[in-house]
Amino acid sequence: MSKIKSRKRRIIAWSILGGILAFILIFAAVYGICWAVRSKSPAEPYGEYVFAEAREEFKTDGAWTDEQKESFLNMFPSLCIDRNAESLKIMQIADPQIKFGSWTRDRKTMDLLDRAIKAEQPDICVVTGDLTLSVFTYDAFKYFADFMEKRQQYWAFVYGNHDSQFDCSKHTIWKLLSNYKYCLFQRGASDIYGESNYIVNVFKGDKKAENLSYSLVLMDSGMYPEAENVALTDWVYDWIHQNQMDWYEWAITGLKKIKADIQSSMYFHIPIKEFANMYYLNELSNHREIPEQVAAALNKDGITTDFIRDVKGVVCESDKKDSEYVYGDDGYTVGIFYQGNAEGVTDHPDVFEYIKKLNSTRALFCGHDHVNNLKGYYDGVYLGYGLCCGYHTYPFFDKEFFLTKWLGLSDKVLYNADLWKDENGNKMEKGVTVIEVGVKAVNYGVLTVTDNFNSSYKTAK
Repeated sequence: MSKIKSRKRRIIAWSILGGILAFILIFAAVYGICWAVRSKSPAEPYGEYVFAEAREEFKTDGAWTDEQKESFLNMFPSLCIDRNAESLKIMQIADPQIKFGSWTRDRKTMDLLDRAIKAEQPDICVVTGDLTLSVFTYDAFKYFADFMEKRQQYWAFVYGNHDSQFDCSKHTIWKLLSNYKYCLFQRGASDIYGESNYIVNVFKGDKKAENLSYSLVLMDSGMYPEAENVALTDWVYDWIHQNQMDWYEWAITGLKKIKADIQSSMYFHIPIKEFANMYYLNELSNHREIPEQVAAALNKDGITTDFIRDVKGVVCESDKKDSEYVYGDDGYTVGIFYQGNAEGVTDHPDVFEYIKKLNSTRALFCGHDHVNNLKGYYDGVYLGYGLCCGYHTYPFFDKEFFLTKWLGLSDKVLYNADLWKDENGNKMEKGVTVIEVGVKAVNYGVLTVTDNFNSSYKTAK
């Protein structure tokens, strides 16, 4: 009898092992096929237009005819709102990081977005990167795009550092999203860095030059520096490059030829260093000490607490001080992982300087650092982290998970009640950020930004 039981146990054990191996093989085969089909990009650069040619056609040092104005506006996606609208409502969707769809924790993310969209009825949603973090990237994008199309919700998207890491090239994503009526995504110019540099122009009433009201600027902040001495675990990131800022200056100058006082807001994934400056200045204004290197750097640049106002929110991201590359030697070790922070990186432009010079973009919104929701004015420009909405992002579990103890994995990654707390010490929820901008003459550009948590929205019927 014991031999029979022993044999049954062996059969069961081998069956389980065989099942696991079969699953792995099937998974690998499916992934391999998807990668072979979807990861290809054309040999030549692609896009809606060539920047060098567009800049020659639409020179910004002279007057434009009505035909030129119309042609210029036709280069970019557009959104028409009610002629009598008092404000433009934008919902920022930060870091959904969709994995596998409806049978995972993605259900909670999409349920939150469903209820938020129904309650807010935004004119447009803007996904500020990391829409996915999935080995089946294409399917995750399609899942989200189908969701928005079903709700007839206009939306725009800018790339994060995870959106094309696995089975899908950005070219394939571009081709997929171009099939959706309510998706305003554009690859942008073929001859500048990145693949989501574009503008969504908002018109009050019909799409006519005289009805141009406001603009949303979307820019690709890249993924990781292309340097041999930088590893993914060094927590350093790419940046907005010089030719992107050349394009931005040209585009904004062109828009000013159509509407001289045009205002805009900018959306990208990875924050710029001014977010860290704002954090440290707020610490000083609240009589808290900051690193000596940071204080010295701020003083050297003449940056004082007069630069900030109405700062709120928290920075709860781990500073990951174990990395030799984090912010070099200037002391910026707080958990704000801004662009171009690898040691020795000096070739990226000063994005904020361009924004101040052109005097059109009055607000910047980013994502990337999931447990930060810092917001406020820095040197007259609004800087805001979008509230993370993804339930597949860290901390991954609502309750303590046995793997944290059994395998010694980091509590800050899997579960940590202290990781994400608001100013009052309460654990924050996932949610969305709602941005309203005045578009009437009496309130033009007036900005209202609100973080709305999951519990803010009633359960969908």
